[in-house]
Amino acid sequence: MSGPDQQAPGAFPGAAVPLSARCARGAASVIRWWAVLGGLIVCGLAVMTAYSATMQLLFKTPFSASYELTKLFIGIAIFAFLPYCQLTGANVTVDIFTEALSARKKAWMSILSAVLAVAFSALLLRQMSLGFQDYLSFPEVTPILQVPLWTAFPPILISLALLLAASLITLTDALRIARGKPPFVDTLTEPVSE
Repeated sequence: MSGPDQQAPGAFPGAAVPLSARCARGAASVIRWWAVLGGLIVCGLAVMTAYSATMQLLFKTPFSASYELTKLFIGIAIFAFLPYCQLTGANVTVDIFTEALSARKKAWMSILSAVLAVAFSALLLRQMSLGFQDYLSFPEVTPILQVPLWTAFPPILISLALLLAASLITLTDALRIARGKPPFVDTLTEPVSE
């Protein structure tokens, strides 16, 4: 966007953007790129699976580690998508129950769901951190490549930290919307690169 009359969605007219809004938008950008990385992982797994199937079909020698790599990396990819789903409101909802509610009641429902998301993501982050410590204490490896299973935990923990950040952003935005203010992060219109 260019020109003095055009502003980004959720912009603060005539004022500098507050630090909290800049932090929220920066975190949202990181979350979007983390989801893109998860998508690239899934694409890589698809290529590897196709290669293995082709090798099996043509030469009867599949890529023997494809199953264990798929198992390891698909979990990482799934966790990479969770923060983006929270940020954009793409989680499963049952709109049939909230369709008839007033805008104020919908705002309170958004606040409640965001509070639950913050609590759930904090709990997941804590429990997965404890699981990571256990895997470091009692190492296990994959059967073919001998990859330590703990190697999946660091990217998953990053995803859960981003999920907590996304939950805090959605809570902050829900509170702002309930007070009649614009959200810090316009999740539907902001581009991936800023």
